[in-house]
Amino acid sequence: MRRSRPGHGLGAPPTSGDVLGEELGVGLTFADRLNMVFAAFLQPPNEIGERVEWTNTQVVRAMEHLHGRPICTVGHLRSLRNGSRTKPSVEIASSLARTFEYLSRTEPEPGRASALAAYLVLDPAEGRAEDLDTVRGIHSQLEQAIAVRDSRPQVVGIMARLGDLEDEESLQAVEALVEQLGQEEKSRRGMLRRRR
Repeated sequence: MRRSRPGHGLGAPPTSGDVLGEELGVGLTFADRLNMVFAAFLQPPNEIGERVEWTNTQVVRAMEHLHGRPICTVGHLRSLRNGSRTKPSVEIASSLARTFEYLSRTEPEPGRASALAAYLVLDPAEGRAEDLDTVRGIHSQLEQAIAVRDSRPQVVGIMARLGDLEDEESLQAVEALVEQLGQEEKSRRGMLRRRR
């Protein structure tokens, strides 16, 4: 999945960014990291209970609202996400992190460092070993969070472990219960939306 860069074809020595990318299995360009943030921090459930990514326009509007002034344009954000602009300013990267924390209600306490800001601001291709470890750790946590969120069998497995269940029949009963609760929640959300 690593994007090739001029001078980094076959036979070219790897840079520290290439090594980190190979260790993680991804390129970890700014676009890779930004798109990971978009994938990890979804909107709240919609009227049918589905969670989708924030749009570029929604994020730019939230940035402007949060900071009291325009930080970047929708076109600029699109260019950062598709990789045609590779090096955002520290202000834009940290503003994006703060905006996603605000949108997901996970803002750090005043005076505490933001892991998301570190993830977007630090450049793995140019950073120190500690910076690479920080980016690697945060990337891994985001991947795990997405996997847990998107994995129905994992949820069933967690519930089965909580009940100390092991036999196939019990596991199927837990899976049916999880599915039933999910359908009831979607139905309840739909009824609430119709009443408004």
